Amino acid sequence: MKLRHVRAVAVCVGVVVALTGARHSSGGGCDSSSNSSSSSSSSGGTSGGSTHYDDDDDYDVGSSSGGGVESEGPSAEDTTDVKIEKCEYDAAKGLIARVSAANSSATTTYSYTFDVIFKDSTGKELDTATSGILTVDAGATESTDVVARQTASGSGTCELSNALRMSDSY
Repeated sequence: MKLRHVRAVAVCVGVVVALTGARHSSGGGCDSSSNSSSSSSSSGGTSGGSTHYDDDDDYDVGSSSGGGVESEGPSAEDTTDVKIEKCEYDAAKGLIARVSAANSSATTTYSYTFDVIFKDSTGKELDTATSGILTVDAGATESTDVVARQTASGSGTCELSNALRMSDSY
């Protein structure tokens, strides 16, 4: 999952939460496109009057002059801080990868995202799972288990791909 998709999902969640508490609201749709924007409107008032409330931030990419909008928030960078500690087969769960993130920074807290590619014993790809480890303090190590959604009939392999880190301070 690319960072722009993660941001789009986060915006969608925020819009849904905001709209659930609002009365007389409509709109506020989300899609998986990174160029989407949402708006909400509210109508009401007294005796025939109507009020329009536009609460979107219009983060559309690009403009007629060809420029783009700078994104706010952390930027992702490739990292070697993420490793697969072990890959094992569990009869009840299937292939499981234990992934750790050892924050190599002495001063900055990072969050990590990565893909784990699961293959069966013949090398056939079973699944690619996207996961992450959030808020790893400077110099600390955190780990998580990632489980393949497709079960293997026995042993297999786990490969790490697209390991990124983002600073938690922005």
